[in-house]
Amino acid sequence: MNELLNKKLDEVGLKVPNILLPKKSLDLSKFSCIAADQYTQNLAYWEKVKEYVGDSPSSYNLIYPEAYLEYELSNNKNNFDETLSKKILDINNNMNNYLESGVFDEVGECFVYVERQINNVIRKGLVVAIDLEKYDYNSDSKSLIRASELTVKERLVVRKKIRENASIDMPHILVLINDKNDELFRYISKLDLDLLYDFNLMQDGGNIKGYKVSNESNINGIADILINIKNRLSDGLLYIVGDGNHSLAAAKDIYEKNGKCRYALVEIVNIHDEGLQFFPIHRLLIDVDKDDFINKTGIDPSNPIPLQDLQIKLDNYGCKIDYIHGKEECLELGKKKNNIAIVYDNFSFETLFDDVIKYGSLCRKSFSIGEAKDKRYYLEAQKI
Repeated sequence: MNELLNKKLDEVGLKVPNILLPKKSLDLSKFSCIAADQYTQNLAYWEKVKEYVGDSPSSYNLIYPEAYLEYELSNNKNNFDETLSKKILDINNNMNNYLESGVFDEVGECFVYVERQINNVIRKGLVVAIDLEKYDYNSDSKSLIRASELTVKERLVVRKKIRENASIDMPHILVLINDKNDELFRYISKLDLDLLYDFNLMQDGGNIKGYKVSNESNINGIADILINIKNRLSDGLLYIVGDGNHSLAAAKDIYEKNGKCRYALVEIVNIHDEGLQFFPIHRLLIDVDKDDFINKTGIDPSNPIPLQDLQIKLDNYGCKIDYIHGKEECLELGKKKNNIAIVYDNFSFETLFDDVIKYGSLCRKSFSIGEAKDKRYYLEAQKI
């Protein structure tokens, strides 16, 4: 990339990465699996993945699904540290073996334009390398790239242990832009691009296509559009991490520790994309006296105040909270003695950027993007 283009990309916190993809002779449906932080209460899902993958090279062998982490924590506390250390060593060794044995092909310096079919709708994305020096996950951040929700430091521990000695960066991170007129993806979708892959994702993940974006003129057009979006927005906020913030936060911490891999792979998605669905996450209060709760907080559970204000009052009140994705499930659980269900009809994604500017990072479990099967699958990679 020429010097002027690199300066433009730096202005919007990007770099053109040297992309690795699994070689075409592999079964990509077996290689590409869903994000490790999905189906955390569903070991059966991951056992099916393990059975389906078999001995084939797969991203499944490069991650630690959190469902197994939860299982080990609950059922193997005495040997948990030993089990975790062995698993992380296996993951890091698998990464090295995949690189040395030619599992990956080097595609070269490029972005990847992604079309993901979700419920008969195409969600468009752009895989890029994003500048960790322009990302700050703290709640009072004023950086170019910010977290959408509160980062829980305890959730970084295992991710950082894996990342510290990793030789491959392979993301499930979705980064949101606020492009109301869809300028970026209208531009990219009209380009004449070479197809890199086209296959069906495992476990009902839908179809996915990827196209190589390497022409300097095309990348310059992308940079110009992002600069225009940045200049129209307030408070210097261009990107919000919508999914995978804890993984990106771990990458940030490890970069600051060892100086390796300043640019992390992510997929940029327009918050207004019709293939992007936002769902509220409801609150179930457990073992609470309803009258006491109402008297002390002034909250009517059937007509709740905005979520960010609600969470502050819940934290101040102090009670056990379960975070429920399904509205009807939460309401049903709320019928149990001394339980209170607080539900929301929708999540107003249109105000997400304004809310992050107003509140800083939103409270934990504010929203989810899509159903579990709609999350990002691992595929593109880069060397660390």
